[in-house]
Amino acid sequence: MTNQAERVYRAWNILTECAGQQTPITYKQLGDELGMHHRPVRFILGAIQDYCLAERLPPLTILVINQKGRPGSGFIALDPDRFDEGRQEVYSYQWQRLPNPFGFASDGTQYKLILDQLLARPQDAEDIYRRVKVRGTGQIIFRDLLLRAYGRRCCFSGLAIPEGLEAVHIVPWASCEKKDRLNVTNGLLLSSLHHRLFDAGILTLTADRRIVFCSSTRTQSDIPAFERAVTRDLHLKPMRLPRNAAHYPSLEFITTHNKLLKLERHLPKVA
Repeated sequence: MTNQAERVYRAWNILTECAGQQTPITYKQLGDELGMHHRPVRFILGAIQDYCLAERLPPLTILVINQKGRPGSGFIALDPDRFDEGRQEVYSYQWQRLPNPFGFASDGTQYKLILDQLLARPQDAEDIYRRVKVRGTGQIIFRDLLLRAYGRRCCFSGLAIPEGLEAVHIVPWASCEKKDRLNVTNGLLLSSLHHRLFDAGILTLTADRRIVFCSSTRTQSDIPAFERAVTRDLHLKPMRLPRNAAHYPSLEFITTHNKLLKLERHLPKVA
């Protein structure tokens, strides 16, 4: 089965070919070529956009357009008013001189070995991070890593729909050391909703890995049933842990997360 990183590798080749032919491509066309629905294509494009921004290259993903003939809302590499100028920059650039920057994922077997290494030796994460370099690519690897570690289920709700699951850094990417950016113990696999709630400090974890709802001022009767189910009803319940204890979320990262968001006052007192 094709993994996301391999799709990024293939998408790079497709887009640079489009640039050489001076033709755009729609989200649906690109999704069809990659063997996926067009909506998640934005995640593939995000990795390529990050790379172009980091390396100060023309905005290659400008070639992917919607029904209105414009890039989607995820395109941030250039001011929309400069669309025509940006497209010409992409057409004029000699992409064939650049090796595919996602070559590490060109072979499914090689990519599997990267994930195997990260799961077997989380302490080696910095070495692999040096190879992938770009945040967007690292996030794809991190998500695939957590999908395997957590058995493809949200560790708060148990949701098992892959399209609704996201990789979450306990200590955020921008705040953690490079060696911890691909460290499975600095990660949680959460639904999109619980990802936002965790990042916002509405839900967090205790040192013994129980979920904490950082309560609002509203009374129980003020909270709709669905909201209670995804927040208050989770309070002090144990999270779903990875099958391998070596992949459990690190207590050090949990403590740092709670300090960064100033959540200590919401944690239950230790007897």
